[in-house]
Amino acid sequence: MTAMSEERTITTVDEAIRELAGAPDGVLPVDAMTWALQHWDEAGPRFVELLERCAGGSVWSEGMEDALFFIFHLLAEKQETRAFPALCRLSRDSEAVELIVGDAITETLTQILISTFDGNAALLKAVIEDAAADEFVREAAFQALAWHCRAGAISDEEMRAYLLHLHEQTQPGENMVWLGWVNAVSSLGFQDLADKAERLVDEFFLHIMDVGDFRDDLRQTLADPDRMVRFTANHIGPFVDAIGTLSTWHGFSEEYREQLARGEESDDGIGDLDDPLVPRGWPSIAFGEPAINPARDVGRNDPCPCGSGKKYKKCCLGKDAA
Repeated sequence: MTAMSEERTITTVDEAIRELAGAPDGVLPVDAMTWALQHWDEAGPRFVELLERCAGGSVWSEGMEDALFFIFHLLAEKQETRAFPALCRLSRDSEAVELIVGDAITETLTQILISTFDGNAALLKAVIEDAAADEFVREAAFQALAWHCRAGAISDEEMRAYLLHLHEQTQPGENMVWLGWVNAVSSLGFQDLADKAERLVDEFFLHIMDVGDFRDDLRQTLADPDRMVRFTANHIGPFVDAIGTLSTWHGFSEEYREQLARGEESDDGIGDLDDPLVPRGWPSIAFGEPAINPARDVGRNDPCPCGSGKKYKKCCLGKDAA
């Protein structure tokens, strides 16, 4: 991992926030993050207050989206449930969540929503049902809700009734939230809803999966006494280590910093590496020489083999099916 390029002594929350907001591209502000984690009695309430102000419509200062990116992950590591309402409000703001989290939406947002969950399932349901919210954010909220169901915070009866309510009261479509619905059925082992899930797959998601994939997922769940196998396979669970996780991402790697210094464009063609909208959330993934089909063993929720850092379903899987 790489700390700030110039060593600084941090003594206050304000200094930590300034360091988080001013971190140079490609540099993980380890000192500020470490200080915040070690002084959580001071940093935690200020981070929550900052989040609440931003969620309430306050104008952001320059660099605040960068600070909030790190704060999101620190709050999750600390399981800061006081932040959950504001996190859900920001998650419903498609522009704000894109600025803060970018393509890391498909990497860590579910984990963040799981770790900060305060027991209020209605807030997650509001994200899921918000048609104006980003569809991948809505899917992330669905994954978090399903995980909390299996973890016991929400009963199977309540979750099953909610799935049926959505199916009956909302028009299904080719939107990732409905893939979240399908995956909730298979991950939770709701065999009685399998027919509805298969129809959704057939009608809307054959470019991502087929009915055989769904049946395999459901079969795995039903064979697992703990019914957690699909959550584990898709890396759905609490977020536990902000510095350790982010330090492995391509956006904080020496390779990325060298590319920045050369002014090269990103490998995925999205735009220049110095574009502030290029997300920080790109894990560094090493792939060997491709065989006949480099994606043959790649699950739809695994990192895309092209190396973009996005999940396969959001990257080349959709392109290959187009």
